[in-house]
Amino acid sequence: MTTASATVGRPPSLADDDRKALILQAAETVFDSLGYGDATMEEVARACGMAKKTVYKFFPDKASLFWALVESHDVAVIEIRNGEGDERPEMRLGRLLEDVSSAILSPRQITLTRLVIAESVKYPELAQRFYRDCVEKTMNHVARTLASDPSLRLPPGYDSRTLADLLVSALLGSIHLRALMLNLSGQALEDELRGRVPLVMDLIVGALPAR
Repeated sequence: MTTASATVGRPPSLADDDRKALILQAAETVFDSLGYGDATMEEVARACGMAKKTVYKFFPDKASLFWALVESHDVAVIEIRNGEGDERPEMRLGRLLEDVSSAILSPRQITLTRLVIAESVKYPELAQRFYRDCVEKTMNHVARTLASDPSLRLPPGYDSRTLADLLVSALLGSIHLRALMLNLSGQALEDELRGRVPLVMDLIVGALPAR
């Protein structure tokens, strides 16, 4: 058999970044269907159609694979979008809250959150790291925006981290629980969020003393 005939039908070689992306896609499916505890590197290799040694080449163990999956969808990296020069500060803050809440409610983030909650008793370190690297980073991002934007700066004596927590918690409310438990459609969640923003701004931001 010639070399040419031996390679007919063989898929083209993938770049490392493409291989990693395929592995992460497969890992998300495997973790979601089996849970973190029962998922194995062998199952991930089977799901992505690669040799187990290829998966281990990029991810030395299951924990590193899971955290690569989390970091590939980091909800903390959310920047307030640039508006027009005469845009009111409240509009920029409202959009920031919408962006953060939408990221928290994204299908992929909901999948990861469900997984961590389900495994939190058996793997407490998983829950602790997820809370630190996802929840805390996201809330700290909102707090930094509140503290650093001159037009959004808080009155003296107000803690930006506390206000960030109040704003995001009030906006999400029971929506987050329903997203986790009831598999509501993304569009329904987005519509409800947009309707809540003006109310949350009035109740919390509007109650602050003048800057």
